[in-house]
Amino acid sequence: MTQDELEALVDELGLVSVVSLLATICHDKAQEIFQRQGRGATLYTAWNANAFLLRQLMTRLQPTCSYNPDVHPTGD
Repeated sequence: MTQDELEALVDELGLVSVVSLLATICHDKAQEIFQRQGRGATLYTAWNANAFLLRQLMTRLQPTCSYNPDVHPTGD
């Protein structure tokens, strides 16, 4: 994904939504690593910590758009 594509995504969904997606991805990666390697795995700790930090950041961000999924339900 290029910076322009990411900027377009932020313009469409809003910064808070994009950060939320990133937090979810980090959490999912942490769970995937946990299932394969266990809680003590370094990568699990890193992904889990990143998810936590992104969720904290979300609470401080101001909405940058009002995304309405009914307008573009499939992203088209």
